[in-house]
Parts: sequence; C-alpha cells; structure tokens
Amino acid sequence: MKVLLLGATGNLGSRLIPALLAHKHSVVLFVRTESKLNSLVDAATLSKCTIVSGDATDARAIEEAILSNHCSALINSAGKAAIFPWEAPRMQGIIQAVSTAAVEASKKLGHPIRCWFMGGLTVLDYPGKEGTRMSYYFPLFKEHGHTLDYISSKPMENLQWSLLAPSAITPASKEITLLEAPRGNSLVARNDVPVDWRPTFLSWVPYLGLYAEIVMNMMRYNTTLEGCADFLAADLTKGESEHVGHKVGIIVSNEKKGL
Repeated sequence: MKVLLLGATGNLGSRLIPALLAHKHSVVLFVRTESKLNSLVDAATLSKCTIVSGDATDARAIEEAILSNHCSALINSAGKAAIFPWEAPRMQGIIQAVSTAAVEASKKLGHPIRCWFMGGLTVLDYPGKEGTRMSYYFPLFKEHGHTLDYISSKPMENLQWSLLAPSAITPASKEITLLEAPRGNSLVARNDVPVDWRPTFLSWVPYLGLYAEIVMNMMRYNTTLEGCADFLAADLTKGESEHVGHKVGIIVSNEKKGL
C-alpha cells in the first residue's frame, strides 16, 4: 500500500518510517523541513521514501501529495494536542486540512482513503458508560474529542478513519534505522473502550471517584513508540480493518511483553 505520512519528524512519525517500510508499504513523507528529517533518520531509510515538502495545514498541498503519488492510505502523526481544558485547541487546523484533503482526493481517485489519526486514552468511552468519554471525568487532552468529532463527520465512503487512543508513549530505543523485517508488537486493541479495564471501589466515591479510578488505571496503558508504529503499519496491510470508524484503545499484552 502507498502511504502518505505526516509528522515524520516527530517521535512517532520518525519510527513509523522504518515500520511502514518493513511491512512493504511504499512511503511518501510530507514534511515542512527536510533538513530536520535528514538529521533524524538515516540516509539508507530515506532513500526508500518519496519526500514532499509542505505545510500540514495546507489542504490543497496534502491533496496534491495524495493524488500525485497515488496514495491509498494516510497516517497523521503531526501536531500536539492541548493538555488543559482551558487551552485553545492546537492541532485542529492540521486535522481539518488532512481530513478535507483525504476526502477530496478520494473523490478524484474513486476510492476511499484509509486514514489513521492520533488521539489519547481519555477519548475512549468509560467502561460501562458507553457514549460517555473518559475526558468527562478526567478533563485532560479534551482536544482529542474535537479530532474525533471532526473526522467522524466526514463521509465514510471517502474517509475510512481510525483514531489511535494510547496513554503515554515512550521510546524503546533512540536509534531509528532501517529494519530487515517487521519488529512485531505486543499490543492488544479494542474498539471504543479501554482493553482490560480494572474497576475499583473508588468509582463509588462521589465526585472524584471515577477520576481516581482513571488515574489508577492509566499507567497500565503505557506503550512504546516502536510498538505503536508497528501496530499501525501492520493494520494497513489488512484488506479490511476491524478498526475503521472507531477510536482504538491499546494495551501491552502480558503474554507478549518481550516484543
């Protein structure tokens, strides 16, 4: 599959490059500053990619990158969400540009564009309260809710979206190099609600109980950048993904923690 990647100079994006190549995807990198990319990723890896310069808020430039390179999928890892509820949204210009570009390109290409967007754990529904996002009780990173609302408003026949909803993501290694084969990952995924949520007695405590329960669970959902990158690259190899049209929670499997 030919994949357009935005945010390739970021922590996740730079690790998506070797992961996508290892899964035999053709990779088109949409970057604002090519020199920064060269300082992060080795030349051998970049030689296997097509590089397009542009701004991630420029819908026309993104659409042209999709069309001219005949991309059928897209991953957006560009932008950082606002943390606190009183902050203005930081990345909705990017989300809107990418979504609009994918929809318009899809109409011209005659097929849907498979798209992954990045969210966070609190955009998932609270277990047992489906339809109520965890950000209602734990009001951090609420901007991911704006992302979900926007991408889900687009026609599914054009934008086959998924929203990855991890907790903290940290690097397993500082090195970003070409992979001979997919590294694999130890992640288990579930649509719309967290995987393997552990209820506690705290949920019955008035006012702050659900907040405390979320805090107690959150660290269990920490993952690695490399694991998330492989998960996304592997999903794009599927003819049809079970995650289309869903926010996707992930957790490290106890049985596969060595991967």
